[in-house]
Amino acid sequence: MKIFCLVTCLLMLALSLQVVYAQQPSVTEPKKESAEGFVKLEMPLEEALTRITFMYPSLKSGDLIGAIVFEGEGVTREKDYIKLKKPIKLRWTEEVYNSYYTLLSKYAVEGDRYIFVPLGVNGGGSGTFWNLNVVDKKTLKTIDEVGLGDRSRIEEIALADAHSDTVSITYIRREIKKGKPFHDPKKAVAKHYRMIEGILREVGNPLSPSDPDTIFIPVGNFDMGSRSNADDAEDDEKPRHTVYVDAFHIDRYEVTNAHYKKFVDANPQWQKDRIPEKYHDGDYLKHWNGNNYPPDKGKHPVVYVSWYAAMAYAEWNGKRLPTEAEWEKAARGDRYGRDYAWGDSLDSNKANYGENIGDTTPVGTYDMNGYGLYDMTGNVWEWCLDEYDADFYAISPSRNPLAGGTINGILSNWRDVRSVRVLRGGSWISNAKFLRVSDRTRFTPRVTNKSRGFRCVKPVTP
Repeated sequence: MKIFCLVTCLLMLALSLQVVYAQQPSVTEPKKESAEGFVKLEMPLEEALTRITFMYPSLKSGDLIGAIVFEGEGVTREKDYIKLKKPIKLRWTEEVYNSYYTLLSKYAVEGDRYIFVPLGVNGGGSGTFWNLNVVDKKTLKTIDEVGLGDRSRIEEIALADAHSDTVSITYIRREIKKGKPFHDPKKAVAKHYRMIEGILREVGNPLSPSDPDTIFIPVGNFDMGSRSNADDAEDDEKPRHTVYVDAFHIDRYEVTNAHYKKFVDANPQWQKDRIPEKYHDGDYLKHWNGNNYPPDKGKHPVVYVSWYAAMAYAEWNGKRLPTEAEWEKAARGDRYGRDYAWGDSLDSNKANYGENIGDTTPVGTYDMNGYGLYDMTGNVWEWCLDEYDADFYAISPSRNPLAGGTINGILSNWRDVRSVRVLRGGSWISNAKFLRVSDRTRFTPRVTNKSRGFRCVKPVTP
């Protein structure tokens, strides 16, 4: 009897639990999401390489050849590479010649969203031009590439960070000594690249933080100043001299009203009605209504800011103002020796100057320069860290020059600075003379007006 009662109780308990469970709302197991931006490759990497579509111009005619795919007739497969021979007929003649393409499958690497692979192009001459190509894993089409130069030997390409799609690549360029070509491993070139907003950018190191609002400027030499025979050059732009500048990151755009408002909101002492008189000339943020910038001007560069205010903003943002040398190297956009960032002739379609527009324009309105920077010419003058010295170029150090002290010294005591400071780049009201990348102007650090703004830099830390 006891056993019967026990069994009956257990059955009733099980039935009650089943009823209660049935009355509960159903719970669906959450789907496991892949890593942000991750794209699964639906085939082995080796197979995907043969389906990539490249668009390449003819080295002889300049015409787009069309879709280059490493499959079908003309393909040779080896252990470390795939080669394609493609006959090309010129449009204006019946001449046919062969172009050769080499895909280095040995060095292809797969990131979260992209495939990185070196590709060599030879139009039948003695030199092969190498490019590091970026392939969209969704479409298997190249979306960007960076040139590695001709007559190079790829040594290594490695995935440094899959999530940020960053790679490290090492290659050696062939040299000619005593009439004989050779590759010197001691002169290997090692660089790091990251995909940022669909564009392959060189970065300081493979693990450096990715900031889409800054551009990496590589270490190296450049010729600073104006040509001796330049018609518009002032004496303070001479002599032209070679300087070495360490690598750094620089803001892609000039600091905008919207950015600056975040600063004054977080630092009330720099608001329009609270800033100490010694840090401005009375017109600080003249165009603002109290603590608000003009309507529809959020993306315009902030103006009516003094050098002190620019320094305070940069410090709050973990950055600083650029030195003159840093600014000029970045502004030249890898076109060293040219009068303007885009070449030697003025172009009103590439900058806001001469009151052609009648006001500042939103940052990024005009084309970027060779480094990917906007408005390095025109829009607003940009404050630099340096003290102005008209004769500084005659005595300038050859490495990381800075007039008026040391970087650490200025950053530690900027509130006590009284000397005239440098501005660069010209503005929306400037005439053509002041748009040249070598032009220098200056004002006292308290001065503010409608054509002066700034952008910031951040050094590359080891």
